[in-house]
Amino acid sequence: MFRSCEPAPENGARPARNLKLMDDSPELLVIGLTCNLVGLFLLANSIVFRSPRKLIAEFFNVDKGSMRPLRDYVLNKIQVVIGFLFLTSGFLLQALWAWPKIERPTPVLLICGGLLALAACVYFVGNLYSRRAFKRHLRDFFQTFPFPFERNLEITKQIGKAFGIEEGAEDSVEVYVGKVKRALGLPPAPTPSQEGSARSRRLREMAAPVPPVSEHL
Repeated sequence: MFRSCEPAPENGARPARNLKLMDDSPELLVIGLTCNLVGLFLLANSIVFRSPRKLIAEFFNVDKGSMRPLRDYVLNKIQVVIGFLFLTSGFLLQALWAWPKIERPTPVLLICGGLLALAACVYFVGNLYSRRAFKRHLRDFFQTFPFPFERNLEITKQIGKAFGIEEGAEDSVEVYVGKVKRALGLPPAPTPSQEGSARSRRLREMAAPVPPVSEHL
């Protein structure tokens, strides 16, 4: 048996060879683009490709009480998740294909890390802004349209949670509804004593004073 005359590969020669193989293989690029196309189709199908008849039926509440909107919502959610997975996989494959062509990877890594940190900050700021905007829209809505909070306690509790109102163990329904109304900028409901005093005051105002009887009659 004769030994090979080729020199043994030095340290780092095998990773360089692997990077060279990735650089010379366009299969990663083609597979990545295919994944992007599949992901885009799934996202578009969950958002755009909807039947006009279904849209008209939803507008006029024809399918009210039907399970079809719930089924479509679950299907659209699954399509969105799978579409993002395909898009992410396609971009990662394209990045693996293009990575060996980068001569200075350190600045690229720093820029990518900075973009990720910026995206996290933007998400945090957007989350705070969306909560404040949601509270403002709730105030505008309930100040425009009256709502029976006492008869819809579940919705009232959800509104209280949105404004960070805690429900105490000793709070009655009237007390908790008063807290929610104050958070919404609404006047609190009058108490029974206040209603009785206001009613008696209206009765006194409605009663006309009796003119004095003339002495000449």
